[in-house]
Amino acid sequence: DLYGCLVERGEGTYSAFISYRVSSERYHAAALYEVLNNTITPAGHRVIVYLDVKRLVKGQDWEQGFCLGLLNSLVAMPLLSRGMLEPLAGLGGEESDPQDNVLKEILIMQALLDCEGSGGKLRSIYPVLVGAPHPADAPGYPFTGNFFADGSAAPVRRLVDKVSFSTMGAVASFLQKNGVACPASSLRRSVAQSIKDLFAVQAAQLWSHADLTPEDV
Repeated sequence: DLYGCLVERGEGTYSAFISYRVSSERYHAAALYEVLNNTITPAGHRVIVYLDVKRLVKGQDWEQGFCLGLLNSLVAMPLLSRGMLEPLAGLGGEESDPQDNVLKEILIMQALLDCEGSGGKLRSIYPVLVGAPHPADAPGYPFTGNFFADGSAAPVRRLVDKVSFSTMGAVASFLQKNGVACPASSLRRSVAQSIKDLFAVQAAQLWSHADLTPEDV
């Protein structure tokens, strides 16, 4: 990845970082990457997107690539769906909780913003809400439903208002390793609060556009 080399040398910045759960959003993430990457903004800037499967060099450590991507992106775009949320609803805020990499990415994004400019180049988080797909025989196929109306947001009610120790420990280790000093409150953000904070900012739904061509679909 030539552009990745420029970023590593401090000579480039990613416009956006796509965060997703592989088991439920890998196809949505790939489609979003294809739609956004190499487009031109109204101001004439070229959009360069970080998606791990597109940017990681063969043999490169995932943590190293993730670090390079997130710390050098202007906007983080986490994809939220029922499939992404369900594993989080299984966390109990106990020491026995498994580490969740998607939650880890979200908590790091939020901590970087808490640092008020001292935590990399990240300037905002722009969630993308992925509703449940319409069945193949339904009038709305192949579009997805409304995230808040089709039950996709249901797991949010089951999220614990506790810190998930294993995941937060990984977050603290990442921040320390990369010299990011953030407020202590960043390391006390509960599972429920981390997701509620995402809903408090402007977001978009994917895919709910009625004018998509067959080629786009």
